Amino acid sequence: MKTVPQRFAGAAFDALSAIIAILDDRGVILAVNAAWRAFARENGGGDDVGVNYLSVCEAALGADRRDAQQIAGGIRAVLSGQETLFELEYPCHSPTEQRFFVARVTAFEQDGARFALVAHENITRRKLAELEAARLNAQLESRIQERTQALAASQAKLERQNAELEDRNQALAQFAYVASHDLQEPLRTLGAYADILRHRYTGKVLDERADTYLQRITEQAFRARQLVRDILTLSNVATQPPLSPLNLGVVWDEVARALPCPDGARVTRDDLPDVHANAPQVRQLLANLLGNALKFRSPRPLRVHLSAQEQGAWVQFTVTDNGIGIPQKHAEQVFGMFQRLHSRAAAGGNGIGLAVCRRVVERHGGHIWIESRPEGVQVHFTLPALPDAPAPAPD
Repeated sequence: MKTVPQRFAGAAFDALSAIIAILDDRGVILAVNAAWRAFARENGGGDDVGVNYLSVCEAALGADRRDAQQIAGGIRAVLSGQETLFELEYPCHSPTEQRFFVARVTAFEQDGARFALVAHENITRRKLAELEAARLNAQLESRIQERTQALAASQAKLERQNAELEDRNQALAQFAYVASHDLQEPLRTLGAYADILRHRYTGKVLDERADTYLQRITEQAFRARQLVRDILTLSNVATQPPLSPLNLGVVWDEVARALPCPDGARVTRDDLPDVHANAPQVRQLLANLLGNALKFRSPRPLRVHLSAQEQGAWVQFTVTDNGIGIPQKHAEQVFGMFQRLHSRAAAGGNGIGLAVCRRVVERHGGHIWIESRPEGVQVHFTLPALPDAPAPAPD
């Protein structure tokens, strides 16, 4: 293999873009390349050959002093054999531009002597890109922190508002309970005396108009008492009811036996999975749904069926009847308080039953909705399934 001519080595040394100097073991500059000479001229100096570079670095003042002294220390460490490579990134700005360099110092031996090769490479483009990336990252982190703080503040505000709303709801429920309880006695007394007057004097002392008035007083007193009982029922739906394992099949059977089902009616159910629910509230829920099926039945024999479908952490229940049904456009309206689609004379009640059902289901974290059918309706509602039992401890 042919050796590279000596004249090529010098030309290659000058062709390197890095700013390079060769130092002897005392730190004196022995040779520099073209890039070093050009940089020196641009900054008001010469080729620096013969100058002790260690002395120059150690005598530096101003903002560059610390970097220059570090480079001098690195050169000494490499020349003494303590280090094989020294690197340092440092700024070297001019009046017109930002500049960044990296200094690399390595050692080599020639003719029994030790020399240091000092190379300064311009890394301005890479460094500016890094600084810009760091600036953008800092901006992003700042925005994330601001948004996190704003979110935390919003969350804290929401929690305060929820706590205030909970307090108000509890106060309102307590007021409704007390007011409803206190209204029971005067309404009961009013109804009792109206009944006495109606039974004692109807057709005897009073005329037909007075008899009609007494009848209406009795009816309205009964309606007011029923309304008070409904409000009591609604106020008793606790915000966070205690939950326990519950089988809706047992509760459904109890409710069906307690309600006055007409002759020929069939109230059935599937085998139902257990749920995590509050028994009194679920009993009220099923009583209201089955009561509506009885109240809004058609002339055909009544059929009511309760089915269930497990859906992961939830169980969806469906009450299906073959009654007079509800138009789909009113399927949401009927869940409002005191909302009725039929006259009171035709169906009775105060239109609060489905509102209680919704509140019970939502207190359990579920939801309830209605689907109309060609005959009757389907009422769907979800309740939480039993949580998974913990695995038994190993023996």
